[in-house]
Amino acid sequence: MSVTTYAPTRAAAAARTKPKGSLRRLVWTEAKVWMRSTDPFWALLFPTVLIVGQTLVAPALREVATGDTWAGTPFYGVAVVNIILPAMLAMAIATTALTILPATFGAFREKGVLRRFSATPMRPQSLFLAHFIINTVMSFVGALIAVVVTSALFPIAMPVNIAMVVLGFALGMAAMMSLGSLLAAWVPRAAIASTVGMLVFFPLLLTAGVFTVVEPGTVLYEIARVTPLGAASQVMSYGWFGGDVFPWVQIIAMVAWTAVLTPLAVKLFRWK
Repeated sequence: MSVTTYAPTRAAAAARTKPKGSLRRLVWTEAKVWMRSTDPFWALLFPTVLIVGQTLVAPALREVATGDTWAGTPFYGVAVVNIILPAMLAMAIATTALTILPATFGAFREKGVLRRFSATPMRPQSLFLAHFIINTVMSFVGALIAVVVTSALFPIAMPVNIAMVVLGFALGMAAMMSLGSLLAAWVPRAAIASTVGMLVFFPLLLTAGVFTVVEPGTVLYEIARVTPLGAASQVMSYGWFGGDVFPWVQIIAMVAWTAVLTPLAVKLFRWK
Protein backbone atom coordinates (compact mmCIF):
# COMPACT_ATOMS: atom_id res chain seq x y z
CA MET A 1 0.00 0.00 0.00
CA SER A 2 1.75 3.17 -1.17
CA VAL A 3 1.55 6.54 0.50
CA THR A 4 1.88 9.79 -1.41
CA THR A 5 3.36 12.81 0.31
CA TYR A 6 4.11 16.40 -0.61
CA ALA A 7 5.97 19.53 0.40
CA PRO A 8 4.25 20.78 3.53
CA THR A 9 4.10 24.43 2.60
CA ARG A 10 0.42 24.33 1.64
CA ALA A 11 -0.69 22.67 4.87
CA ALA A 12 1.65 24.90 6.86
CA ALA A 13 0.04 27.93 5.26
CA ALA A 14 -3.34 26.49 6.17
CA ALA A 15 -2.24 26.21 9.78
CA ARG A 16 -1.34 29.91 9.84
CA THR A 17 -4.75 31.06 8.62
CA LYS A 18 -7.53 32.13 10.88
CA PRO A 19 -8.62 29.35 13.26
CA LYS A 20 -12.11 29.27 11.85
CA GLY A 21 -10.95 28.09 8.43
CA SER A 22 -7.67 26.36 9.25
CA LEU A 23 -9.10 22.91 9.91
CA ARG A 24 -11.32 23.03 6.83
CA ARG A 25 -8.38 23.99 4.64
CA LEU A 26 -6.14 21.38 6.24
CA VAL A 27 -8.73 18.64 5.66
CA TRP A 28 -9.15 19.73 2.05
CA THR A 29 -5.38 19.76 1.44
CA GLU A 30 -4.81 16.37 3.07
CA ALA A 31 -7.84 14.89 1.28
CA LYS A 32 -6.45 15.85 -2.14
CA VAL A 33 -3.15 14.18 -1.27
CA TRP A 34 -5.02 11.14 0.08
CA MET A 35 -6.95 10.75 -3.17
CA ARG A 36 -3.74 10.70 -5.21
CA SER A 37 -2.49 7.59 -3.37
CA THR A 38 -3.70 3.98 -3.50
CA ASP A 39 -5.65 4.51 -0.25
CA PRO A 40 -9.01 5.11 -1.99
CA PHE A 41 -9.00 1.51 -3.24
CA TRP A 42 -8.43 0.07 0.24
CA ALA A 43 -11.00 2.30 1.93
CA LEU A 44 -13.67 2.53 -0.78
CA LEU A 45 -13.49 -0.68 -2.81
CA PHE A 46 -11.62 -3.34 -0.84
CA PRO A 47 -14.59 -4.28 1.43
CA THR A 48 -16.78 -4.87 -1.64
CA VAL A 49 -14.08 -6.79 -3.48
CA LEU A 50 -13.54 -8.99 -0.43
CA ILE A 51 -17.22 -9.78 0.12
CA VAL A 52 -17.84 -10.57 -3.56
CA GLY A 53 -14.63 -12.59 -3.66
CA GLN A 54 -15.72 -14.66 -0.68
CA THR A 55 -19.04 -15.49 -2.32
CA LEU A 56 -17.15 -16.71 -5.40
CA VAL A 57 -14.77 -18.86 -3.35
CA ALA A 58 -17.49 -20.15 -1.01
CA PRO A 59 -20.73 -20.72 -3.01
CA ALA A 60 -22.56 -21.60 0.21
CA LEU A 61 -22.54 -17.89 1.09
CA ARG A 62 -24.72 -17.20 -1.95
CA GLU A 63 -27.36 -19.71 -0.91
CA VAL A 64 -30.62 -18.56 0.67
CA ALA A 65 -31.00 -19.76 4.26
CA THR A 66 -34.04 -22.04 4.40
CA GLY A 67 -35.07 -25.27 6.08
CA ASP A 68 -35.18 -26.33 9.71
CA THR A 69 -31.59 -25.23 10.34
CA TRP A 70 -32.46 -21.58 9.78
CA ALA A 71 -36.10 -21.57 10.80
CA GLY A 72 -36.81 -19.04 13.52
CA THR A 73 -33.54 -17.16 12.99
CA PRO A 74 -33.11 -13.64 11.57
CA PHE A 75 -31.26 -15.18 8.60
CA TYR A 76 -34.18 -17.24 7.30
CA GLY A 77 -35.02 -16.31 3.70
CA VAL A 78 -31.87 -14.24 3.04
CA ALA A 79 -28.46 -15.08 1.62
CA VAL A 80 -26.04 -16.66 4.08
CA VAL A 81 -23.51 -13.94 3.24
CA ASN A 82 -25.68 -11.60 5.33
CA ILE A 83 -24.27 -13.28 8.46
CA ILE A 84 -20.76 -11.96 7.80
CA LEU A 85 -21.72 -8.44 6.69
CA PRO A 86 -21.18 -6.79 10.13
CA ALA A 87 -17.76 -8.45 10.36
CA MET A 88 -16.87 -7.21 6.88
CA LEU A 89 -17.89 -3.67 7.81
CA ALA A 90 -15.73 -3.95 10.91
CA MET A 91 -12.84 -5.02 8.72
CA ALA A 92 -13.35 -1.89 6.60
CA ILE A 93 -12.82 0.14 9.78
CA ALA A 94 -9.68 -1.78 10.70
CA THR A 95 -8.20 -1.47 7.21
CA THR A 96 -8.38 2.30 7.35
CA ALA A 97 -7.30 2.69 10.97
CA LEU A 98 -4.43 0.20 11.09
CA THR A 99 -3.00 0.18 7.58
CA ILE A 100 -3.69 3.56 6.01
CA LEU A 101 -3.39 6.00 8.93
CA PRO A 102 -0.12 4.73 10.53
CA ALA A 103 1.54 4.30 7.11
CA THR A 104 0.60 7.85 6.16
CA PHE A 105 2.15 9.34 9.30
CA GLY A 106 5.15 7.02 9.04
CA ALA A 107 5.79 8.31 5.51
CA PHE A 108 5.38 11.91 6.69
CA ARG A 109 7.91 11.35 9.46
CA GLU A 110 10.33 9.45 7.21
CA LYS A 111 10.31 12.19 4.57
CA GLY A 112 10.71 15.03 7.08
CA VAL A 113 7.24 16.45 6.50
CA LEU A 114 6.32 16.36 10.19
CA ARG A 115 9.63 17.98 11.14
CA ARG A 116 8.71 20.94 8.95
CA PHE A 117 5.20 21.01 10.38
CA SER A 118 6.73 21.30 13.87
CA ALA A 119 8.02 24.78 12.98
CA THR A 120 4.47 25.97 12.26
CA PRO A 121 1.46 26.54 14.57
CA MET A 122 0.26 23.04 13.58
CA ARG A 123 -0.75 20.86 16.54
CA PRO A 124 -0.87 17.06 16.60
CA GLN A 125 -4.57 17.26 17.47
CA SER A 126 -5.29 19.15 14.25
CA LEU A 127 -3.39 16.70 12.08
CA PHE A 128 -5.03 13.69 13.75
CA LEU A 129 -8.46 15.29 13.46
CA ALA A 130 -7.99 16.06 9.76
CA HIS A 131 -7.07 12.46 8.99
CA PHE A 132 -9.81 11.16 11.27
CA ILE A 133 -12.38 13.11 9.25
CA ILE A 134 -10.97 11.96 5.91
CA ASN A 135 -10.67 8.30 6.85
CA THR A 136 -14.01 8.15 8.64
CA VAL A 137 -15.89 9.62 5.69
CA MET A 138 -14.13 7.35 3.20
CA SER A 139 -14.63 4.25 5.36
CA PHE A 140 -18.33 5.02 5.73
CA VAL A 141 -18.67 5.44 1.97
CA GLY A 142 -16.75 2.20 1.42
CA ALA A 143 -19.01 0.35 3.86
CA LEU A 144 -22.10 1.81 2.16
CA ILE A 145 -20.82 0.68 -1.25
CA ALA A 146 -20.27 -2.82 0.12
CA VAL A 147 -23.80 -3.02 1.52
CA VAL A 148 -25.40 -1.64 -1.65
CA VAL A 149 -23.49 -3.99 -3.96
CA THR A 150 -24.15 -7.01 -1.73
CA SER A 151 -27.85 -6.12 -1.54
CA ALA A 152 -28.00 -5.82 -5.33
CA LEU A 153 -26.43 -9.24 -5.83
CA PHE A 154 -28.11 -11.24 -3.05
CA PRO A 155 -31.27 -11.11 -0.93
CA ILE A 156 -30.23 -9.28 2.23
CA ALA A 157 -32.27 -8.59 5.37
CA MET A 158 -32.89 -4.99 6.33
CA PRO A 159 -31.35 -4.02 9.69
CA VAL A 160 -33.71 -4.35 12.65
CA ASN A 161 -32.31 -1.11 14.08
CA ILE A 162 -30.30 0.86 11.52
CA ALA A 163 -29.42 3.52 14.12
CA MET A 164 -27.66 0.84 16.18
CA VAL A 165 -25.70 -0.30 13.11
CA VAL A 166 -24.57 3.27 12.48
CA LEU A 167 -23.73 3.73 16.18
CA GLY A 168 -21.62 0.57 16.19
CA PHE A 169 -19.80 1.70 13.06
CA ALA A 170 -19.21 5.23 14.39
CA LEU A 171 -17.99 4.15 17.84
CA GLY A 172 -15.88 1.41 16.30
CA MET A 173 -14.36 3.93 13.92
CA ALA A 174 -13.54 6.29 16.78
CA ALA A 175 -11.97 3.53 18.89
CA MET A 176 -9.96 2.04 16.04
CA MET A 177 -8.79 5.42 14.76
CA SER A 178 -7.60 6.16 18.30
CA LEU A 179 -5.59 2.94 18.20
CA GLY A 180 -4.28 3.79 14.75
CA SER A 181 -3.36 7.28 15.96
CA LEU A 182 -1.36 5.74 18.80
CA LEU A 183 0.68 3.82 16.23
CA ALA A 184 0.92 6.86 13.96
CA ALA A 185 2.24 8.94 16.87
CA TRP A 186 5.63 7.23 16.92
CA VAL A 187 6.27 4.96 13.88
CA PRO A 188 9.46 6.26 12.21
CA ARG A 189 8.82 4.86 8.73
CA ALA A 190 5.92 3.70 6.56
CA ALA A 191 7.32 0.15 6.32
CA ILE A 192 7.46 -0.20 10.10
CA ALA A 193 3.95 1.24 10.37
CA SER A 194 2.64 -1.38 7.94
CA THR A 195 4.37 -4.22 9.80
CA VAL A 196 3.18 -3.17 13.26
CA GLY A 197 -0.28 -2.39 11.92
CA MET A 198 -0.61 -5.88 10.46
CA LEU A 199 0.50 -7.48 13.74
CA VAL A 200 -2.45 -5.76 15.42
CA PHE A 201 -4.77 -6.05 12.42
CA PHE A 202 -5.15 -9.82 12.15
CA PRO A 203 -5.83 -10.64 15.84
CA LEU A 204 -8.51 -7.94 15.87
CA LEU A 205 -10.08 -9.41 12.72
CA LEU A 206 -10.44 -12.67 14.65
CA THR A 207 -12.37 -10.88 17.41
CA ALA A 208 -14.60 -9.23 14.80
CA GLY A 209 -15.65 -12.60 13.37
CA VAL A 210 -13.92 -12.23 10.00
CA PHE A 211 -12.31 -15.68 10.12
CA THR A 212 -14.99 -17.52 12.08
CA VAL A 213 -18.42 -16.73 13.50
CA VAL A 214 -18.01 -15.62 17.11
CA GLU A 215 -20.85 -17.33 18.98
CA PRO A 216 -22.31 -15.69 22.13
CA GLY A 217 -21.38 -17.52 25.29
CA THR A 218 -17.96 -18.62 24.05
CA VAL A 219 -14.64 -17.48 25.51
CA LEU A 220 -13.77 -15.71 22.24
CA TYR A 221 -17.05 -13.79 22.38
CA GLU A 222 -16.38 -12.59 25.91
CA ILE A 223 -12.90 -11.42 24.91
CA ALA A 224 -14.10 -9.88 21.66
CA ARG A 225 -16.80 -7.74 23.23
CA VAL A 226 -14.24 -5.64 25.12
CA THR A 227 -11.91 -5.21 22.13
CA PRO A 228 -12.47 -2.15 19.90
CA LEU A 229 -13.16 -4.09 16.70
CA GLY A 230 -14.98 -7.06 18.23
CA ALA A 231 -17.28 -4.69 20.11
CA ALA A 232 -18.03 -2.76 16.90
CA SER A 233 -18.89 -5.96 15.03
CA GLN A 234 -21.15 -7.17 17.83
CA VAL A 235 -23.02 -3.88 18.13
CA MET A 236 -23.57 -3.80 14.36
CA SER A 237 -24.76 -7.42 14.48
CA TYR A 238 -27.19 -6.51 17.26
CA GLY A 239 -28.48 -3.60 15.19
CA TRP A 240 -28.82 -5.77 12.09
CA PHE A 241 -30.32 -8.94 13.52
CA GLY A 242 -31.45 -8.05 17.04
CA GLY A 243 -30.53 -9.95 20.18
CA ASP A 244 -31.51 -10.89 23.69
CA VAL A 245 -28.98 -8.71 25.56
CA PHE A 246 -28.46 -5.02 24.79
CA PRO A 247 -24.74 -4.48 24.01
CA TRP A 248 -23.98 -2.02 26.83
CA VAL A 249 -20.63 -3.65 27.56
CA GLN A 250 -19.52 -3.31 23.94
CA ILE A 251 -20.61 0.33 23.70
CA ILE A 252 -18.85 1.26 26.95
CA ALA A 253 -15.73 -0.61 25.80
CA MET A 254 -15.50 1.39 22.55
CA VAL A 255 -16.02 4.69 24.38
CA ALA A 256 -13.34 3.72 26.90
CA TRP A 257 -10.81 2.77 24.20
CA THR A 258 -11.39 6.14 22.51
CA ALA A 259 -11.18 8.13 25.75
CA VAL A 260 -7.92 6.49 26.80
CA LEU A 261 -6.05 6.13 23.51
CA THR A 262 -6.81 9.53 21.96
CA PRO A 263 -5.05 11.71 24.60
CA LEU A 264 -2.29 9.09 24.86
CA ALA A 265 -1.64 9.35 21.12
CA VAL A 266 -1.43 13.14 21.36
CA LYS A 267 0.90 12.94 24.36
CA LEU A 268 3.28 10.45 22.71
CA PHE A 269 3.26 12.16 19.30
CA ARG A 270 6.72 12.75 17.81
CA TRP A 271 7.35 15.24 15.03
CA LYS A 272 10.48 13.38 13.93
